[in-house]
Amino acid sequence: MWMFTLKTLSQPNPKSASENSLNARVLAGGPTARTRLRSNFQTGSKQLRIVLAVSLISLLLAACDDGPAPTSSAGSELFKDDFSQDSGLWEIFTGENGASVAIADERMGITVAAPSTVGVSIAAINLTDFDLTVTTTQISGGLANGYGVIFRYIDENNFYRFDISGDGLWGVSRRLEDQWIPIVELTASSAIQTGYASNTLRVVARGDRFEFYANGVLLGQAANANLPVGRIGLFASTFDDPDTHVSFDDLVIVSP
Repeated sequence: MWMFTLKTLSQPNPKSASENSLNARVLAGGPTARTRLRSNFQTGSKQLRIVLAVSLISLLLAACDDGPAPTSSAGSELFKDDFSQDSGLWEIFTGENGASVAIADERMGITVAAPSTVGVSIAAINLTDFDLTVTTTQISGGLANGYGVIFRYIDENNFYRFDISGDGLWGVSRRLEDQWIPIVELTASSAIQTGYASNTLRVVARGDRFEFYANGVLLGQAANANLPVGRIGLFASTFDDPDTHVSFDDLVIVSP
């Protein structure tokens, strides 16, 4: 097994927004009003621990990759996983620096027991253009969290991240070296089911243009040409509140 050990990354601190000129806001409608980072991921740092796992087969594929993956006709199936069994393409681990990933009960579960921690499992699937759908369900934990899809993953310092949260926010960012670079700032959407609910997420990538959906509703679009190819992954993360548990099921990837 190959696994990245604990990596200390820079994460903004919502509580220090005024000190660092962050664009923050107070959300209403939850159990309590609170200050939440809206997005300036480049200032106001707080240490965030992230657990990144990549299987040996993924690393071997990266070493052998001579270029972008071949294209297919629109709608043709590229990959699917209902997590009825461990396919060996995902990394699973237990208790690594406050996060665990397991495939059981016909789903992938990511548990993050520590605050300010991201648990990530990267699959051995190299893609250029794709249309990905996955069903997510928050099982427990605070709602001020993040979970969703990693895509165009090159290494632990180069990838895109599509988040939703238990309190109905969504956003997109790019990991670049030691910073999170916002592409779409965290924004509320009524299309996202809040609380301990299921949401079907969809990411469509065509070249440098991306579309993001929740439950069949287009949340928004974005463009970024920095990462033309890479692997996909699933993740769950915490901020101040620990003990988030999110499950993933029925992942399907087709050609866009």
